[in-house]
Amino acid sequence: MAGVDARTGKPLHGDARIVQSIRRLVQTDGDLALRRHLAHDLIDAIGAPNNAVTALAWSAKMAGAIVSGEPRAELRACRFLDASEVPDGADATQSANGQAWLYIDAVSRETGKRIELTELVA
Repeated sequence: MAGVDARTGKPLHGDARIVQSIRRLVQTDGDLALRRHLAHDLIDAIGAPNNAVTALAWSAKMAGAIVSGEPRAELRACRFLDASEVPDGADATQSANGQAWLYIDAVSRETGKRIELTELVA
């Protein structure tokens, strides 16, 4: 089954559709009025202490949104990256400015291939 790339409008096939769906879930913070169960409420983290407990709690919320919102992927890991783990070519100062990098590791239930992505979240 084909989908449409949200950025380019071109056809999207295979695991790329799953990656796009996961990115949409990660970037959705309660905007889907009829699908609130997919929201992760990451905006509530503003002002929360930046420590391991908070990171674990928000990783769990993100994982819950991905598991309930994307049944085509089997989630293996979902965690925030330390500053030393920021992807090559990325601006490490963004993490210092209150944004964080989320690492997601999953397996496609359609193809059996590994899906790995790192996404900047506000």
